[in-house]
Amino acid sequence: MLYPAEVTWGKTNGSQHAGFQALWAQYDHVVPHSCGGTNELENLVVTCAGCNFGKMSYRLEELGLLDPRGFAPVASEWDGLERFLACAPNKSSKPTPLRGAA
Repeated sequence: MLYPAEVTWGKTNGSQHAGFQALWAQYDHVVPHSCGGTNELENLVVTCAGCNFGKMSYRLEELGLLDPRGFAPVASEWDGLERFLACAPNKSSKPTPLRGAA
C-alpha cells in the first residue's frame, strides 16, 4: 500500500519495477548445480534477484567475480525498510499519490 500504482509488481520482468528486483533477496549457489554445486549451506549466499539471474549457471571465475564467502560480513545500519511500517497507512485509507504524478 505504500507504493503508488505507477510502481508495478507483475509476474514478468517487463511488468515489474526494477527497484523491486534490486530489493528482492534470494539465495544463490556459489558453485552452480550444473558445475557440481550442492544445496549445502557452505555453497549458498544471499544475493539480489538481478545478480542471481545475471550470474545464471556460470562459475565465479568465468565472470571474473571474487568468492563472497572469502570476505567478512559488512555491518550495516540499514533497517530493511522497517521504518516504513511506522508510517504505513491504514488498509482502509487510500495511498497518497506522488508529487507530479499524473
